[in-house]
Amino acid sequence: MLPVCLSLLMLIKACGGGGSDSGTSNLPVATPPPDPEPKGLLIQVAGSDEFRQKAVQGLENYFEEQLSSPADSADPVSSQSEEGDGSGDESLGGDAGDSAVRSEAVSFTTTYTLENNVDEYDFVKYDGDRLFVAPTRGLGCCFVFAEEAFFDDAVDEGSADNSESEDSSDGAVQDDEVGSEIIPEPGQSGEDARGIRVLKTNPDAGLAEEVAIIPLEESQSVEGMYLVDSKLIALTSVNWWGRHGDDFAIPERWSGGSVGLDIYDVGAETSYERLARLQIEGVLVNSRRTEAGIFIVTRHSPDIEGLNYYPSTQEELQSNQNLLEAVDSGDFLPLIERDGMALEAVSASDCYALNPEDEDAPERSGSPTISLVLQIDPGTGDILDAVCLLEPIDGVYLTKDNLYFTQVVYESDFDTLIHQFELAPKADYLGSARLPGGLFLGGNNDYRMNASGENLRVVLSQWQDDADDRIDHTLYVLSPSGEAPALEVVGQLPSASRPDEIGKPNEDLYGVRFIGDRAYFVTFERIDPLYVIDLSDPADPFIAGSLEVPGFSDFLHPVSESVLLGLGRSDTRLTKLEFFDVSDLAAPQSLGALTLDDSLSYSYSQAEYNRKAFTYWRASSDAHRMAIPVEGYLSDAPYSNLARLYLFEIANPEDPSKLELTSPGFLEVDDSSEVSIWGQQRSIFHDDAVFWIVEQDVITAFWDNPSQSRVTK
Repeated sequence: MLPVCLSLLMLIKACGGGGSDSGTSNLPVATPPPDPEPKGLLIQVAGSDEFRQKAVQGLENYFEEQLSSPADSADPVSSQSEEGDGSGDESLGGDAGDSAVRSEAVSFTTTYTLENNVDEYDFVKYDGDRLFVAPTRGLGCCFVFAEEAFFDDAVDEGSADNSESEDSSDGAVQDDEVGSEIIPEPGQSGEDARGIRVLKTNPDAGLAEEVAIIPLEESQSVEGMYLVDSKLIALTSVNWWGRHGDDFAIPERWSGGSVGLDIYDVGAETSYERLARLQIEGVLVNSRRTEAGIFIVTRHSPDIEGLNYYPSTQEELQSNQNLLEAVDSGDFLPLIERDGMALEAVSASDCYALNPEDEDAPERSGSPTISLVLQIDPGTGDILDAVCLLEPIDGVYLTKDNLYFTQVVYESDFDTLIHQFELAPKADYLGSARLPGGLFLGGNNDYRMNASGENLRVVLSQWQDDADDRIDHTLYVLSPSGEAPALEVVGQLPSASRPDEIGKPNEDLYGVRFIGDRAYFVTFERIDPLYVIDLSDPADPFIAGSLEVPGFSDFLHPVSESVLLGLGRSDTRLTKLEFFDVSDLAAPQSLGALTLDDSLSYSYSQAEYNRKAFTYWRASSDAHRMAIPVEGYLSDAPYSNLARLYLFEIANPEDPSKLELTSPGFLEVDDSSEVSIWGQQRSIFHDDAVFWIVEQDVITAFWDNPSQSRVTK
């Protein structure tokens, strides 16, 4: 019997029967807590309380900086920030690089843009039948607030808003009037009524005739427009932010402003009806349009009565803090109205702030201004998405898939923060990077950023305390990390394996252009080296070849895969064109240079710093056309200032050995003409007709006879 009992006991134990071990065998196994979700340099605000806390912190940080600094000290970041044409195009490089460069399939040209499939707002738009020309301050001379104009020392004098002083109250559409019809007034001059000129074109006759004026309020300035199907979208402002520079970091520059988006039905030629109006509290920084909609970037400082942005005593600082304690979280967000009705388009959860725990976080975070990005349906004016940053933004770059913000940080030296958001279907934060050096966008400097596939290519400049080599330039290739919201450096130049520098000692960076798997850089101090960069392996970019020529090029344009055009200055400081054979990356060659022209004592082209002033048309596969505006003066008696639009045809653009450049001449206006020669300029080709726009005046001519031109005022 004993063996049987033992077997029975073993069986009972194995089946989990009684005994002191049964409880121990059924205890649950402890599961380790999940790893915390990784955070990036930006974190989404959790709610209204956190949003308010961070908004107040940004203001208080600024107040404390003012209290501890001399009243006249300049912000080192702002003073080194963007300078350029003031068009607002700083912040936003396409592989093709000429999305509005029309081919032979289309018989007219439109706005020259940075990125393929990304439209840019401009004061001139054309649909092949009508020209729309707007009065604007943002594309002109100065920093404008209310009734005052503060001229930027770095800009030529003269306002692009040539009719601002005219009385336009009669017949103007008021803020709350939607669906009002604007009756065309044939023959009415742009100087008689302030508004958007509408001109009917006749390319066969080489003429443009004004058929309507879309009136504007006296306080409005049109910073640019879009044409989308039968809709004209005008971006307006009552305050203009001016060029990036010393004013960019001043909070009150961004307070008390209003940005408008007016949508007009231009499908009919008998009347133009305003369908919707959005008004956004703040000041316009930038805008772009993709298939997903119109993106508007604004900055806003809360308008708090009694707030002193420049406290000089502890008592004034405490007074500010007392005022802020009484401000609700919603009062920090910009007010947005549609046709006079307030919208709840932005909430605290739409906002991001710097993560102070991130290793790349600046010593002090927060900003007295809020940067806002709205995605808007161009047909209806509906707000589709919103993102706000409680940090200063000084550059924006937009592709059809991604949105990038840049932020210059100055601590012991200049660094640049780059933040990436994916746009489909809603803005989603992908990550950030902090890189040494400055990415000072503005004018044509925004060609320093370029997206290709999953990679972002950027070139930064860093000042050195070295008299023999005071500036270094570095190319970085970034890609989103698969493990955390961060942008990783996957390649750079110079590098440990490729130490050759971009540029010789003390050479600054001028023209930059990324085209597919190559890039072109122009550096300059006394001579112009052109560098060709091979980007076929993102992890190993290298200098494939270089060429030294006199002068320098500010603006680079791809004529074809084998030919590159450079626009800049000669060593005699005159406007210069130069063509380069880049068919062999290792051995770029100059095909010849042309000065525009030796009859001038001094000249420059607006296209050097504003790509929209450059017009390029692939009229056929073996013949391209282009127009380049030039301003200058004749010093020989009698002294005369003048502006010219030079026309050129490029034959055999695909074959450097057979390339030929010819010109039928130029259109010209001078001091004696009734056209302001210092205004912003655009040009349009339509078949053999040339339309040259100077401010709101339109000058027309035929391609083969440009000297016989006609002004339509």
